[in-house]
Order: sequence, then C-alpha cells, then structure tokens
Amino acid sequence: MISIDKRVIMESIGSFLALRKHGPIGFILIFLLIFCNVQAQEQKKVEVMGYIKDIQNVFIPKPDSMYWLSDNTLENRIQLKYYPQSWLTADVQVRNRFMYGDFVKSIPNYRGYIDQHMGFFDLSAMWGDNKSFIAYSEIDRLNLLFNINKWQITVGRQRVNWGIDLIWNPNDIFNTYSYFNFEYAERPGADAVSVKYYTNATSFVEAVYQMDKTFDQSSIGGLYRFNTHEYDIQFLGGKMKTDFVVGLGWSGNVGKAAFRGETSYFRDYKEFSDSVGVLVSSISMDYSFSNTLYLQGGFLFNSSGATKDVAAVDLFSQQVASPKTLSKGKYNLFAQATGQLTPLVSPGIAIMFNPSDKSTFISPSVTLSVTENFDFSAVGILFLGKENTEYQNIGQLVYIKFKWNF
Repeated sequence: MISIDKRVIMESIGSFLALRKHGPIGFILIFLLIFCNVQAQEQKKVEVMGYIKDIQNVFIPKPDSMYWLSDNTLENRIQLKYYPQSWLTADVQVRNRFMYGDFVKSIPNYRGYIDQHMGFFDLSAMWGDNKSFIAYSEIDRLNLLFNINKWQITVGRQRVNWGIDLIWNPNDIFNTYSYFNFEYAERPGADAVSVKYYTNATSFVEAVYQMDKTFDQSSIGGLYRFNTHEYDIQFLGGKMKTDFVVGLGWSGNVGKAAFRGETSYFRDYKEFSDSVGVLVSSISMDYSFSNTLYLQGGFLFNSSGATKDVAAVDLFSQQVASPKTLSKGKYNLFAQATGQLTPLVSPGIAIMFNPSDKSTFISPSVTLSVTENFDFSAVGILFLGKENTEYQNIGQLVYIKFKWNF
C-alpha cells in the first residue's frame, strides 16, 4: 500500500480555501504548493491531448431579403493531465477561440455572449478584440483529484456530472448545459469541492460545494447513487443558488433498449411559503441496431414553461442558467437517428417538437471521417415555427466543420 502524507493533503485543501480570495493566482498556487510538498513515489507521467477545429457558419435570417451573415471560428483545445503520484491527478484544460466575420460585427453584445466566465474565478482572457474579430481563451478545467482508498476528492474547476439522460438533465444542478450549445462537447465547469465515497463497486455518496461571491449565488448538494435490479438509481438534494432542490434519476434497460430519466423539484427558499415550485422531468429511450442504425427519443416536462405565446429560442443569447430553463415550452419531444452509409460516412438527424405550439427544430448532419483523427462535418439548424412559438422561424443556420484530434 502506498504511504500517503495525509497532513500534506489536508494542508493543500485548506490552502486552497484560504487562497480563493486571491482569485486565479491563488487558485494556481495550490497546484504549485502540493507538487512542492509531496515526495516522488513513482515515475511522473504527463498526458497531453486536444484538437484543432475550424467552423464556418452561414446564417440566413428571415425574411430572406435580409443580408446573410457569415462567420468563422478557429478553435483549439488543450487537455493536460499530470500524474505525480498514483493517488493524485492534476487536470488543466484550456479552450482557445479566434472568431471573425459578420457575427462579431453585426450581432448586438456578441462580445458579452462570448465573454462570460463560468465560475467564481475569472480564468478567461480576451486577448484580441476589434470590430471584426474576437480572440478569447478560458480555462474550463483546473483541478486536483485525490484517490484515497474509497474516497475521491476533487478540488478546483471541474465538471460535476449528475446528469443521466442524454438530451435534457434536470439533475445537473451545478453546471447546466444547453442542447443548443452544439460545439461544446466538454461542457462547462464549476469552481467546486467534491467529496465522493464509494460504498461498494456500484454505489457511492457524493457531496459538492460550488463556491460563488455570495451564499445566494453558491450551490451545495448531496447525491446517493446505487444499483438495484440492474438499474442505476440516484437521489439528490441541496440548494441551487436561491432554490431548495430534490431530485431522482435512473438508468437501465427495457428489453434491449436503454431507458433513462431524471426529475427535479425546485422551490425558492427565501419565499418558500409564497412561491410556486418548479418541476422539471425528462425521460428517454435509445436503441442501437446491428446495422449501425441508432435511434433515440425523449420527452421533457417543465412546469414553468408556457403553452402559448412562447418566447423563441435565441441562439445568440447567454447559456441556459439552470435546469428550470431547459426549455421555454411546457412540453417538448425529441427524436434522433444516426447511422453509417459506409465506414467513413455517417449521416444523422435530430428533431425537437413543441406539441403545444406545433413549432419544430430540425438538425440534419453528415460526418466524413477523412482519416483516423481528422473529420469533416456539415450541419443544418432549421426552425419551422410561426411567430410567438418556441422554435419560431427567425432564420436558418448552416455550418461546416473541420476537426483534427491530437
């Protein structure tokens, strides 16, 4: 068994909490502190990976007589993992983007849409900005992971993934993700401390504190996940900003099809007796055929959503703020199909439908695997709703993407 100086670990965690007031500089100092204090017990290891991609967008607004907008984004992601000890991992991931074109020039507050750091610490930098382009970088992962017997402790900017469903995640209370944020597969991070204890091979208890400037902006929660009758079940509870929250999630199979679901109930703790709670629930099934065809379907219920005069989805607004705003409508249906025409060509289509206002979002796509680590994709984003509907036809978006993984 590896001999671990637990005093060093506790001092490092304590130093992190003390250094938080110094912003990102203090946050980075904790990495240096622990690396200087631990003694080498095995060969050091560094893992570097990432990608470079180029996305060309064309937005065709409605009416068609308006000027088309064209934009380009060159994005680079670097993922660095460092293993100084068998029980310790440092994870640093940086997202760099260079954007130029009509979006930057013509869309009001587009810089504000891009420059919105995701945590307590501002680990972002706008290192280039004029009327035609934006150059922006952000560290969206910066954490230390300690594995000590059955304990797993993560300190720093991390992805707290409590979601189970593949489309909508009402249980994801720490870093909510919007389906329409197509080109951010890694998803946002949260400045948090996570403590996880594995009760056995298939179950664990986790407590998370997400720090912010005030108590009302911070979140804290606990989750218990276990397996029974070949189903993964989870219960959660806590405080998400100014809301008390309780939730339930599951994942299993019905026959050969995967069956998943999540539900969460939110209620303002400041005005608990005078407020109305919000219930958000999702359910989905998916099935993979032997001929590579993959089908997926889902349903979302949001008690705070509207059934008429729904505010339209805005692709250029800020990210979804919480699970309470996963949709603007009360009901939403989802369907997706993907497959392979050849080993190198993979078409697909995704559809969202609001049954209350009959508006529809459709996204056809095709991916071509040029080489093992180089892909080409073409994606359409089509809105087919009338005025004052969730997927109102504000215009159509088409983009092509080249991506090289390293």
